[in-house]
Amino acid sequence: MGIIKDGTVSGSLPNAQVFAVHYPGYPSSMSRAIQTLGGVQEIQTVRNLHSNRLELHFRPEDPYSHPAFGDFRPCNNLLLRISKSKSTNGKTSVVSDNVGLQGGNILDNKTQTGESKIRSAASNEEAQVQAPETENISADIVARVPEAYHFDGMADYQHVVAVHADVARTKKRKWIEAGATEKGDLLGVDEEDVMTIVPPLFALKDIPENLVLKPSVVLSPKKNQEEVAQPECDIPKRINWEDYIPQDSTPWESQMAVSNLFDERPIWIKRALNERLLDKGFNFVHSMLRRLLSRVAYYFSSGPFLRFWIRRGYDPRKDPESRIYQRVDFRVHPSIRSYCDANTANQAKQRWEDICAFRAFPFKCQTSLQLFELEDDYIQQEIRKPPSQTTCTYASGWFSQAVLDSLRHRITVRFLPIYPKSGFGVGVDRLLKAATESFEKSKRRRNKDNVMLHEEEHHQVDAENNDVDVMHGEDVEESNNVEELFGSFPSNEGGEDKVQDRDISDEEYQILEQDSEDNLSDEYDS
Repeated sequence: MGIIKDGTVSGSLPNAQVFAVHYPGYPSSMSRAIQTLGGVQEIQTVRNLHSNRLELHFRPEDPYSHPAFGDFRPCNNLLLRISKSKSTNGKTSVVSDNVGLQGGNILDNKTQTGESKIRSAASNEEAQVQAPETENISADIVARVPEAYHFDGMADYQHVVAVHADVARTKKRKWIEAGATEKGDLLGVDEEDVMTIVPPLFALKDIPENLVLKPSVVLSPKKNQEEVAQPECDIPKRINWEDYIPQDSTPWESQMAVSNLFDERPIWIKRALNERLLDKGFNFVHSMLRRLLSRVAYYFSSGPFLRFWIRRGYDPRKDPESRIYQRVDFRVHPSIRSYCDANTANQAKQRWEDICAFRAFPFKCQTSLQLFELEDDYIQQEIRKPPSQTTCTYASGWFSQAVLDSLRHRITVRFLPIYPKSGFGVGVDRLLKAATESFEKSKRRRNKDNVMLHEEEHHQVDAENNDVDVMHGEDVEESNNVEELFGSFPSNEGGEDKVQDRDISDEEYQILEQDSEDNLSDEYDS
């Protein structure tokens, strides 16, 4: 027996090992605790398979009782036997607090273990500590506890029948033991209640988890009425690259050549910019050109200025004069794409200046063009007209969709006559005729829309003047009627601005400061 002094015990560590069960309750007896755990045989089976969980049925007599599960965990504890001796008139009586043993396995009601300072001393020698006056406390290390079962989870939902557990178990046994082929088995339920089928488990998990729910994307009607605040995304600001590049060096000259081009105009298409640099004697590889551009420019990954390099600090969405630098696409009709497929390897031989002047047919099935560079009187006249819109929209920029469609038809009409007809299919004349008709229709449609818009504005001004005269000449009752008439007119205050603000939200215009190998492709190099 070890001696307890100042909260420590001395003794030798035994070789015997047991396991502990942190029982989540206060059983009436040790036998009842073993019964709720499935019996000695079930406990031994679980012990042989450490991957299994120890099941605890609080009502083992009830066949519908759902278990609580104990998880196996390693630990480093000791099992102590504490005894107390009392001395009265020279006589000593020992009161021992024993822990029950069952087949070498320890099942305690409430395991209490702690860090013990083990000192090398006499082996298993009984020692007593004389308490004040007549009380002595001694301890003995019974075994090591390297493993334990913890019931940290919640018990499953329980289905409790309205009869006693023994009666319910008897009824269930009768149903199981009854022969399936016996006559009247399925209908003879006079003396039995209908068997209740209960799932093995109601809850799939016994330990709750924190869930981060995704917010609903559908806004309530009240929130829809409120203006949704869009985060402002500033465009990249100009950086002073002159501070870290030595003057009169090769990098300085290269960077200065690129920077001077953006002083000429704020927006460039990459192919035109590269051709201008070649004319000046600068031949950069793809990675070097991308590095030089990223210091002085940025680009949008969507919108009317898609993949166009824009000078840092300049926002084309706020400057109506940027409309002349917008993007327009030319797509070759599928029936004549054989010419493009046959000349895929010759794309580098074409000069961008010849394509913009409509002297060479593009080798690509889709070519991105800049309105400013196209040498066509009609196109240059249209893009320099006063803008009909006050905001830059995501779909068509500073132009209306009708104007953009008319410009696309005009580009098609200019490219088809220079298509090399020999050896690359037929039907170019038919396509040119159809494109010309579409172009003329788009112009007539635009003129008609402009006339109707002008008439509506004129009638609206006249109506407002007449209403003002009526207000001054009639009495209060007629004045109220005119106010009701004004209230029936549609108002453009707020509504139009909201729609346009939604079109030019920074969330749709993804601003990218630097080029990327993954994002760039030959499709957008033009």
